Amino acid sequence: MRGDYKKVLFNHPDKLLSTVLGLVAIHSLVMGLTLIAQPAVLMEFTGFSPDCEHFFPAQGGVFHLLMSVAYLMGAINTEKYHHFIVFSVFVKAVATFFLMLYCFAVEFKWIVFLSGIADCLMGLMIFLAFQYYLRSKKSTALGVKNE
Repeated sequence: MRGDYKKVLFNHPDKLLSTVLGLVAIHSLVMGLTLIAQPAVLMEFTGFSPDCEHFFPAQGGVFHLLMSVAYLMGAINTEKYHHFIVFSVFVKAVATFFLMLYCFAVEFKWIVFLSGIADCLMGLMIFLAFQYYLRSKKSTALGVKNE
């Protein structure tokens, strides 16, 4: 039973896509709440001053919360909210570009660099899972059985 989840996910592209989007939604929810709360210990650990202005990080937290809803909507109903999935890939690409540009052109912080890599990987996972899902739909429409 332990290895069955892999078989289920990779034989059901819709479940794989929903799982990826669900995990990204959880990540965005946690990041959003963290950016809103801005715990001093975590701020110091990541290289930011806990004495900084709190409005803009909190605003970023609200954005993460909104995006977690978009990811969840795509995960729950892929057909109806496919445009949120396309938008998610775009958002992750822009986030990657912005974070890497900031990291290398403005100020290097290891947490910004790691965030850029994480956003790139999440965007790539969404993109690949969505492509797999679309290919399986095309195969199904053509009468090819998806094993």
